[in-house]
Parts: sequence; structure tokens; C-alpha cells
Amino acid sequence: MKLKGIISSIFIAGTLASCAPAITVKYDYDPKVNVRQFATYRIEADRQRNADPIVGSNLNQRRIADALDLSLKARGYKPVTQGEADLIVRFFTDSRDRQQIQSNNMYSPYSWWYGGMGNNVYSRQYEENRVVVNVSDARTNDIIWQGWATGQLNNRNKERDRDQTFRETVTSIMKNFPESAGQDYGAAR
Repeated sequence: MKLKGIISSIFIAGTLASCAPAITVKYDYDPKVNVRQFATYRIEADRQRNADPIVGSNLNQRRIADALDLSLKARGYKPVTQGEADLIVRFFTDSRDRQQIQSNNMYSPYSWWYGGMGNNVYSRQYEENRVVVNVSDARTNDIIWQGWATGQLNNRNKERDRDQTFRETVTSIMKNFPESAGQDYGAAR
């Protein structure tokens, strides 16, 4: 293999690695709901939707629940272990197999000199995970706020700390939730 081919292969591999999908966070809410009325919460895993055996495992469900608990307490909400809560916080995870395709078109006016046109196409298979948090009014069971993160949570890199990954993901989702009990959505922005 020519030196030019080795260098371009290293460049392509580096480009594909750097283009790994980042975790994307989005949220939605019902603007008609006055969140000042809520002060307490209860966290539940949505058992029917946590079908993925890895990301939806009991271990990862505990990680997500613990991160949600820390986030809500930091915002001034109080957990309820017995009795009625104002908010029901349900979460679930799912996964999909994805493919990323990238083309490296190396055409230039001088390509005939270097041995023709080069158009290399590379593909990468990966698993895309999603964590969804639904916050419902306990009285009506209507979702009043929803946040979700999409990306690679189950990264195969063994050096990555999964506790930290899930904690950071949930923190990113919940940063758009109202800062403390007694504030409305306008104050959270």
C-alpha cells in the first residue's frame, strides 16, 4: 500500500471515530400547567417499556432512578415514600441498531497523476440508546413534562464509567425541568 493510502486510511478512521453520535437532549412540556402547585414526587421505572436487556437492566434502572432522585432533590422537590406524591416521574430506555455511512471523495484536478479518482465509502454499525423521562400530574396521570436523551450510552469502551454516563445523561435531561418547586417554566429557561 502506498504511503498516500495509509495516510488517507488513518485520516478516515479518525474522522469516523470523531463523528460518533453525541448524546442529544430534548424536552417538551404543557405550558398550561402551573408547576407551582407541585412539591413532592415519586420515581417509577416504566416496566412495560424497559425492554432492552442491557440499557433497560435493573442495574441501569437503579442508576437512572438515583440520578433522577438527586436532580429533583437539588431542585427543591421532596421524595414521597408513603402516601400521595404530586408528581409521578416515570422513565424508560430503548435501543436501536444504527449505521453511519461516510464518503471520502478524494477527487482533485490532479487525481489522474496520483492514480485515478478515489471515492472511499466507510460504514460503522453502532447501538443508539434513548432515555425518556415522563413527569405526570399524579391526580390526572397526564404528562406535564417530558425529556429525552438519544446517543450511545452503552459504549463498548471499558474505560468509560457507566455510572457517570447515566448520571450525566439524566442531569442533562433534567436541567430543563423547573429549578425548584414553586417556579414556573419561564423561570427554568
